[in-house]
Amino acid sequence: MKLRINHSSIRIRLGKSDIQELREQRKVKNELLFPGGKKLVYKLEIGESFHASLDTNCLIVTIPEDESDAWLNSEKLAIETKLERNEGDELILLVEKDLHDL
Repeated sequence: MKLRINHSSIRIRLGKSDIQELREQRKVKNELLFPGGKKLVYKLEIGESFHASLDTNCLIVTIPEDESDAWLNSEKLAIETKLERNEGDELILLVEKDLHDL
């Protein structure tokens, strides 16, 4: 699972094994380890709705079950949505299948 973040978007790219894990476990996670033992954990989960949250060292992105199941079992490459952050400001969530790994 690859993670790309910028000021207005979170992009998660899933490889073949990540897609299989998401189908079976309903979630997939990865960790980025830093010198000194600290780590950043990032997770993609299947839930009730689109959501993104950030805890102390954990980023969690949730996609809705109905859309994720249809997407996982199709040729469709991506799921995208926009979440309102502030009035008129949005966070774009993009979850996609990695073409190079399919």
